[in-house]
Amino acid sequence: MLLLPLLLTGCHLAENHYQKAIDNAHDWAEAYFNNDFHEAERLSTPESGRWLRFAASNTTQEELDALPRGGATVVVKEFNQANDTLGVATIEVSNYVRPTAIGSKPEVADKGLFLIPMVKRDGKWLVRMEGLPRSERQSRD
Repeated sequence: MLLLPLLLTGCHLAENHYQKAIDNAHDWAEAYFNNDFHEAERLSTPESGRWLRFAASNTTQEELDALPRGGATVVVKEFNQANDTLGVATIEVSNYVRPTAIGSKPEVADKGLFLIPMVKRDGKWLVRMEGLPRSERQSRD
């Protein structure tokens, strides 16, 4: 009978841990796709900073102006945890400015699906950028 409260507490802790990973993935994507690179960096591993600085330095005023009024919308579709410290969040982003070639007119994408690698460090889930996010599914606009 004493094991039941321990099992329930363990399940709750695992669920809470899982939810924190989802929340951090969501908050990171919302910041990144709305060009808040400082907030995205706070939710990323230190080595991801170079990719965020690269993205920020290549973001033009025209791209900022092209972002829809309400900004990009983010939904975490799935979080697959490989082990205690590695996972991948599948994130759907709507109404975001799609990366284009330098000098090209910015394009707003209807939807994109992104796989975002995450690592757990010091008890906190962080995004580990290995490059700039690329959509796995292209918009049909």
